[in-house]
Amino acid sequence: MNTTSFPLVRKMAIDVRAIDLAIILAVTFACRIWWFHSPVLDYDEQLYSYIGQQMLAGKLPYVDIWDRKPIGLFLIFAASHALLGASIAAYLFVAALFSAGGAWIVYRIAGDFAGRETGLVAGLLYTIGMFAFGCMGAQAEVFMTVPCLAMARLLLTRADSRGAMALAMLLGGLAIQIKTSAAPFCVVFGLLVLWTRWRLHRDPVALAGEVLLYGILGLLPTVAVAAFYAMVGHFDAFFYANFLSVFERPAVIGRWHPMTLIIMGTVFLTALVGIWAFLRTGRSYDGGRYAVFMALAVGALASIYATANVLVHYYAFLVPWAVLLATPFYDMRVPIGRLCAGWLLAGYLLAANHPKRLAETHAGEIVFNRFVGEITSEGPGQGLYVFAGAFGFYPATGNDGGRYPYPSHHSNALERAGLGISQEALAKQALARKPKFIISLKLYEASRGRGSVGLVREALRSHYRPIDQGTVMGDDLVLYRRR
Repeated sequence: MNTTSFPLVRKMAIDVRAIDLAIILAVTFACRIWWFHSPVLDYDEQLYSYIGQQMLAGKLPYVDIWDRKPIGLFLIFAASHALLGASIAAYLFVAALFSAGGAWIVYRIAGDFAGRETGLVAGLLYTIGMFAFGCMGAQAEVFMTVPCLAMARLLLTRADSRGAMALAMLLGGLAIQIKTSAAPFCVVFGLLVLWTRWRLHRDPVALAGEVLLYGILGLLPTVAVAAFYAMVGHFDAFFYANFLSVFERPAVIGRWHPMTLIIMGTVFLTALVGIWAFLRTGRSYDGGRYAVFMALAVGALASIYATANVLVHYYAFLVPWAVLLATPFYDMRVPIGRLCAGWLLAGYLLAANHPKRLAETHAGEIVFNRFVGEITSEGPGQGLYVFAGAFGFYPATGNDGGRYPYPSHHSNALERAGLGISQEALAKQALARKPKFIISLKLYEASRGRGSVGLVREALRSHYRPIDQGTVMGDDLVLYRRR
């Protein structure tokens, strides 16, 4: 055997992986770069960006600015702005890197399971799927999914190493500090690790020690944040926002919306055809690895359904596990697999529907910029209350939304509880400032609803007149000016 050929083979493998990484990066940025300037891409990330920038100015989440997401998410946005500036492109660029990073891990996992070419298809399906199914911008799922995938990679390749499993648990703790709903996934993952470790050594004493170690590491990031808030005298604010408020939100949408299957059917179908293909050809694959894919998909579903209201973008967390489950269906080592890979990639690109999304974004930007121009035409500091609509109107016009700046907290039925303050009180505080401009939904004009909607509707009728209207991110908005 000519052992001198080994370094050459290894170099060729590295070169091929570098090409595959370049392809993943190219496709990721080709999907996303068209929106790097847009203030009307999505709702939540505008608030996260603002909180991140305010953190750089010394303000504390949950104390000076309120939202219920864990601080790890805000730190990602703060770091994005610290490194790349205050523009929208800063956090969207970082989100694209996270999407590509997740695709790379999926590529490695699927490549180990069904060959390098299959891995490349898996990585592309992941990055296109995350864009198409809820994370075209910088939603929490695009960040949270990466440490969860890294955990899976460690389990599949280093399960015999207690240190690697300890690192996986720490990554799980970080995922929870990006989005709390990662916790059920981490529980399923932890049970899977303990089962795997037990099968390796069958030592109850050692396993008990690992339970303690893994539990401490998984909780460590959250405990560290809690300790910081306790040290600065704001533990109550931290605890309420991160834990109590989540369970106080009323069940309005529920866990299964009638439109869910229509919007996310492609992802569910991806998983189902993969399971079907595995059952037909399962002897050719590592059944243990595939069982891990299935268990982690169950963990992802547990995380998605952990809250009383499941929004569509939550399902983005299912994308990587559906893609991995589908590898027997699009196995590039067989001719039919290549054909199926083409079908799936085409289906995901159709779901991404770039022309439609670009057209909607462009139309929304026109309305957004027109509203901003009308608000700022009378000079700075005129006062704005965004009762419903895009949070981005505040920074774009130089206005401050106060401690509770997110419009949804003031008007959305999902937020009737779980804020630590009533929506009516928030509306009264905002209206007491007598803002010159108010942005609200057109449908609220005819609404007979009470609460904050009723308060704002009466104020608009008595003291304001509509001066413009248009659609931004699917919402029909009206801009009012004080008489």
